[in-house]
Amino acid sequence: MEQSKLTFTNTSHAKWILCGEHSVVRGGKAIVFPLRNLRNTVNFCKKETLIIENDSQNEIFELLKIGAKYLNIPISELYGQFDISSDIPIKAGLGSSAALCVNIAKIFAHFGFCKDVFQLARHLENKFHKKSSGLDIAVCLFDRPIIFRDGKVVEFLEPAFWPYMALTYSGKTSSTSMCIQQLQKLFNENEKHALELDSLMNNAVNLCEKGFKKANFNLLKDGIKLSKKVFTEWGLCNDELNIHMQNLIDKGAVAVKPVGSGLGGYVLSLWEENPNKYLDICLTLQKP
Repeated sequence: MEQSKLTFTNTSHAKWILCGEHSVVRGGKAIVFPLRNLRNTVNFCKKETLIIENDSQNEIFELLKIGAKYLNIPISELYGQFDISSDIPIKAGLGSSAALCVNIAKIFAHFGFCKDVFQLARHLENKFHKKSSGLDIAVCLFDRPIIFRDGKVVEFLEPAFWPYMALTYSGKTSSTSMCIQQLQKLFNENEKHALELDSLMNNAVNLCEKGFKKANFNLLKDGIKLSKKVFTEWGLCNDELNIHMQNLIDKGAVAVKPVGSGLGGYVLSLWEENPNKYLDICLTLQKP
């Protein structure tokens, strides 16, 4: 095999979800954007032995085993040297696992073992989220703003305007499994109310979608506020998140919400003017 075919390099970016978290697993709609400030990069060179240059070598080896089993090939087909670097914070709601899974799936595809990168990467991400919706995987693959529903991209979103928005860290990591357990408890105790909250989240998605398409700041603001209300009703806004979000409001943000699973991680804030003069550390979101 030619040397150029023995090596592979790919970069996948982080993501941030505008709204639609959790309910997207149950058929709801979600809007998600790539976050190109942060990335996961893999360099691979095929060899006779397996060498993983990464602190998470056990996790990466596990993903390789899962992928090989899924594709019914021996794991030795993917022996080589892996050099994986990432500046996407883990357990923060920014898609660190999705970026890694997409990069691993693309290595399988590079060597001709996989034709459907999306489905393989989604299967790999089940290791992290038990049942991946495919939302994070899709935005990593397409690297474009998307509207996602029922396991597929239904539309590429073309924003008609781009207001001031920022991502700030709440100071606490987010556990997706704990959030899922919290929602399952809610469904077990009051399924009717849980389904009503899913419907409210879908309304929030519709408001945000119309806001971006019609360049309507107020619709976008209302959608973000409604999404935050659902997170609160879900029980996924703990003290750290609430204090952080209130601080953003006190500094001038007009709407805030958790990004990702909840119970920590990053927070999205919407502003009428540039937030950089009010925030010491933030990721100012630029139009993709």
